[in-house]
Amino acid sequence: MILKELTREDCEHARAWRNGSLETLRTPYPLTEEMQSDFYDTIVCNRASCHRYYGAHDLNNVLVGIGGITNIQWENSIGEISLILDQDKRGNGLGAKAVDLLLDKAFNQIGLRTVFGECYCCNIDGVKFWTKVKDKYKGLSVMLPSRKFWNGSYYSSLYFSIDAKDFQSCT
Repeated sequence: MILKELTREDCEHARAWRNGSLETLRTPYPLTEEMQSDFYDTIVCNRASCHRYYGAHDLNNVLVGIGGITNIQWENSIGEISLILDQDKRGNGLGAKAVDLLLDKAFNQIGLRTVFGECYCCNIDGVKFWTKVKDKYKGLSVMLPSRKFWNGSYYSSLYFSIDAKDFQSCT
């Protein structure tokens, strides 16, 4: 697995993946091609942005996901992890490898002290995945009530945090 600079084409692939997983997102509406192109131009290509996104490629150089460290608060040295995988590539360890690389970017290249994340409980597989990640790196978590309204119901979320020192001690 390798993380590469995100391309416009990568973003278009991610648009299809995210539009198929709306229950997992804060913004639960489909994106158009124009909206995704605007995201690429104004967020990905903006050096002053508080978001850093990457394409996750397998050993055959096939794009399998897009991830990043988002909502970076430089003054607090924290950022939020984000990851979406091609639905056909899930369940074979690629997500865990991508997270390892994203955390390495956050802690060893960007210089953050803490990475946090949130996963809505309507995404059962996602909660299991992020709980394993949190446990691997000795992170902390809490369940927050009523964080996501989806399909007529409110869902709690798993909110978790991983510190650089714990990441370093586990790698």
